[in-house]
Amino acid sequence: MALNVQLPSHKSTTKISPPALSLTLVLILFLSLLGYYTLHKTQTTMAAHHFHRTFIEASNNDTISSYLRSLTLHPHVAGTPNALRTRQYVLEQLTQLGFDTHVVKYQPLLSYPSYRSLSVQFPDGTCQSLPLDEFRSGEVIEPYHAYSPSGNAAGKVVYVNYGRREDYSKLREMGVNVSGCVVIARNGGLFRGKVVEIAAGEGAAGVLLYTGRERYGMKNKSMEDDGSVGRFFPMDGIERGTVMRGLGDPLTPGWGGVEGGERLGLRDKEVMERFPKIPSLPISFDNARTILKALEGPEVPFEWRDGALEMGVLKVGSGPVAVNLTYS
Repeated sequence: MALNVQLPSHKSTTKISPPALSLTLVLILFLSLLGYYTLHKTQTTMAAHHFHRTFIEASNNDTISSYLRSLTLHPHVAGTPNALRTRQYVLEQLTQLGFDTHVVKYQPLLSYPSYRSLSVQFPDGTCQSLPLDEFRSGEVIEPYHAYSPSGNAAGKVVYVNYGRREDYSKLREMGVNVSGCVVIARNGGLFRGKVVEIAAGEGAAGVLLYTGRERYGMKNKSMEDDGSVGRFFPMDGIERGTVMRGLGDPLTPGWGGVEGGERLGLRDKEVMERFPKIPSLPISFDNARTILKALEGPEVPFEWRDGALEMGVLKVGSGPVAVNLTYS
């Protein structure tokens, strides 16, 4: 008797789960990218070496001296004839070195001064017009704050240290009100545009900004024998700069201001919010000291004295000294 036994048949199947499939695709992509950059690394490195060698071989003490003199011989603020000449010089030099060089024209909104004045009235009734220029040369750019609004600000003076929010809080604790006053702040604690913005929010009529010696390596040291504020900054030197919020052309935020390109209107809300609401001027260490030494009122807080004592400032105001500044 034969015994026939039939075993059940089993069909084996394998399924790839979605996570495994995703991992496989990621691995393939990684290996592809690794292969691409491995193959192209030599070419990229060779190109970098080429430009590095070109730069080094084209430079020596004589050429560097020549470049430096040519680029610093005249001020070249954007949009001026000197800027055009500087552009042409750089274009010619790069072309001679074998670089593929071209020019792209932009039409940004720029800011130039047309008139500035600053006068101070002392407690004894005398008035003095303060100089706002360091040099006699007509080519030197007048000290001004780019994008400061035109206007006049007149009032008693208050010293606000760096012009930070905590500085105004300290003044309020001392019973000092800056509303309607012209405040004087020293550079270095905040971006100058933020200093003006905070001052406007506190009700100030205008802002004067000066540069202290700590900005140029002379913190906690006596004044230089030659009368300079720091190692490379004279007492009548004035620090220029912008007071606009943000970077780039205000009419083309986030994109290039090329010819024929899209741009916002000057009165658009987004544009107007980037400009200060009150006028401001940069002044020299010397002029700031002339004004601040005449202040009365509460004594300078202890934590401000590092910057105040170098000026001979003992009081914060307001007044009785007053100033009148005009900018357009």
